[in-house]
Parts: sequence; structure tokens; C-alpha cells
Amino acid sequence: MVITEWDAQDRPREKMMANGAASLTDAELLAILLVTGKKGKTAVDMARELLNLCDGSLITLSHTLLRGTDEEKQAVMQGIGPAKLCQIQAALELGLRHQNELQKQQENNCIIDSSEKVFNIFNQPMSQLDHEELWAIYCSNNGKPLFKKRISEGGVNFSGCDLKKVCRPAIEYMASAVALCHNHPQSGLKPSRQDIEITEKVKEALHTIDVRLLDHIIIADGKYYSLSDNGYL
Repeated sequence: MVITEWDAQDRPREKMMANGAASLTDAELLAILLVTGKKGKTAVDMARELLNLCDGSLITLSHTLLRGTDEEKQAVMQGIGPAKLCQIQAALELGLRHQNELQKQQENNCIIDSSEKVFNIFNQPMSQLDHEELWAIYCSNNGKPLFKKRISEGGVNFSGCDLKKVCRPAIEYMASAVALCHNHPQSGLKPSRQDIEITEKVKEALHTIDVRLLDHIIIADGKYYSLSDNGYL
């Protein structure tokens, strides 16, 4: 049965007009972007297959279609042509830009006074990564963010840390405090011995230039672990 033969209340476009976009499932929203299906499959069927190939994750879908290789894109876009791919990519990119704009507004109005505040700043961009990165955010004496910088990036297990790259921006921006954040893309939240050692070395290095290390948080699966909250700072 084609979508035009469904009850009006079940058709994605009519459902959205009647009840708003929030009432639709991820597959129904994607179906609206796809517009039409193909022989034997509705746009909703194709959208469900697309999501299933991405483990049901919009994060995986976005990463694959916007940042993936041509081979990775082709693996999930089975039977979906380049025009429809462009429509989905445009929607995903708009969503990312909207989120980034909200993120900047939050940072501009934020005071870093807790581990949760650090997590809120880094969670969205770092949750999409399939490799490890280490970032630092530099703050004024009252906790106002001044600047954030990616310190290093690496494989799936360790990003590494150059103390000079952490300390130099603190001097340049006359920061009074720094918070670190890195992700664990393929492991849990528990800090490794290397994570703890890095934290101690950065704390000592910053102390020599009269800058405080506020925290070092680890992000994994949308959750975080604070070394400060757990007594390592």
C-alpha cells in the first residue's frame, strides 16, 4: 500500500501539519525528506531501513552522511539517489548549525562553576566523535569562558597531551582557570592511569603560571565523569 492510500492521520506530512513535527518518529521525518519511495517500498519503509543501517542512531546517520567516506555513505544509502541524499544532508547540516548556534549562546551566558557546566559545553560536539580528542576551555577569574581549544586528537584510545599547548593559550588570553575534557569513544567513563597522570601534570604546569585547573571530565555515551568531583583535584 502506498502512503497516499493510508488514512490521512497516519501520513507523515498530514500528521505533521495537524500535530507538529515533534509528533513524528525519526523515520517519518526522514520520509518527508525522501518524498517518495520506490517499487514495493514506501518512503517510510526506506527511512526505517536507512535508520536500521545506522543502528537507529541519528548521530551515526549524521556522522556517516556528512563526514563519512563515499563508501560509508553508499553502504547506508541503498536505493536512495544523489538528489535525496542532498536533501537529507542539507537537513542534517541545518540541524548541526542550529545546535552549534545554541551551544555558542550557552557558552556566552555560562559561568563555569561545576562539572555539569563543562559537560554541557562539550557533550554535543564530542558525542559524535569516533576517535579521542582532548579539549581545554579557558576562563576568567569569575568563571566566564574566554576561549576553547582542541589540544590533541588521536586514535580510539588516547589523544595525548602537550603541556605547552595547554599553557600557551592560558597566557595569551590571560585566563585564570582551565577545564579539560576528553572523550572515550570505545570505553567506559572510568579514568585510566594515563588520564589521571595527565591531569596531575597539567595541574602542576598551570600552577607555575598561576592558573587553576578547575576540572578534567571524561565523556562517554552521553554521560560524564569528573576527576574533580571524584577527588583527583
